[in-house]
Parts: sequence; C-alpha cells; structure tokens
Amino acid sequence: MLEPTEFGYGGFSFHWGDHICGIFDSHAQQMDIMSGFIGAGLRAEQRCVWVSPPPSAEGLRNALAEMGGDAITIEASSQLLVLDQIDFYLRGGVFDPERTIDLIHSLLEDNAREGYPAMRFANDVSWLSKELVDPTAWEIFESRLTHQISALPMVMMCQYNRHQVSGDMIVTALETHPTVLLGDHFHRNPFFSPVPIGPTDSREII
Repeated sequence: MLEPTEFGYGGFSFHWGDHICGIFDSHAQQMDIMSGFIGAGLRAEQRCVWVSPPPSAEGLRNALAEMGGDAITIEASSQLLVLDQIDFYLRGGVFDPERTIDLIHSLLEDNAREGYPAMRFANDVSWLSKELVDPTAWEIFESRLTHQISALPMVMMCQYNRHQVSGDMIVTALETHPTVLLGDHFHRNPFFSPVPIGPTDSREII
C-alpha cells in the first residue's frame, strides 16, 4: 500500500483507502478545497475521477484553469475523468448500488491497466436533493464503500453541500465516513460507526 500523501489543501494528508466526507456551506468553498485536492493528484500523476452534476463539473474545470491547468487536455489524456452523477448512480432513474460499486471496481481495473499508481475519486452528491433515494439504502451503500476501499489504492472524497441535501443525509454521511472535512478542518469523525451496515464485498482489485 502506498504511503500517506498530500491532500492538496491546508497541509492535510490522507492514507490510501480512506473514505472521506466533506461537508460544505457553499459552492465556492467546495471548489476552493476540491480543486486543490484534484490538482495535487494531477501533479502527482495519479488518475482523478470527478462525479458531479454539470455545474459542479464546470466549476472544477474553471478552478483548475485558474490554477494554470488545462482541463481539456488533461481530460483528453484520460488522467482526469469527469462523469455525470445521474449516469453513474442511477439506472432507469433508480439508484442502483450494485451497478455503482461495479463501476468503481471497473475504474480501478482500468487504472491498473493504464499504469496509474493510485486514484483520487471525488463525488458531489447534490443529486440526492432531487432524486428519490431510500436513506437506508444510501446508508448501506456508503458503509459498504468504507469497508471495501480500505485496502485499495484509492481515496474517495464524498462532497455534501449542507444547503443542497437533507439533514438525514448529512447524518448518514457522518455515520458512514471515518474522516470528515467540515468547513476547512479535518477531523477523525466521532460519529462514525465502524460496524458494517449490510453486506460487504470481498472482491480484490489488483
């Protein structure tokens, strides 16, 4: 497993296999922090995956441009993958956790084939404010991810805007992520429940 590495903001670092929850108050705050996270990964020649609604994707591209990066060229090289959150999470308008987990495993397999040592995966979950998703199903999904990725060469950063998702979803986020980025401070999450919720998946990614 790779050593701890730079987060890209505030002097923070993380371990590969971490499942981090970011709770933001505004789009500007989200972009300020997350552009640093993605930018650090690109500079380190890691693959970066960004799953979000179109406005968030455009915000990331603009933020990277302000940092001197050429998002169009980076995307064309496939080092940066920008994916639509509806296509990623939903099948026929319904949240499909098994399909989503399979997509994450497929991305990691492709990562290994392309020769990238690690993957930064950032997902903006603001779509939860518009789609009907059973909170229990989402909680099981997030809990499974924590345990499945813990030994993999990836870090997952789940972004929750507290003004775009329900209070119940914020509670779920706090219960299923060992580490939380609240505002611009990292915390080991005292609300995290280490016991897996629902079934786990023992597949290995090489």
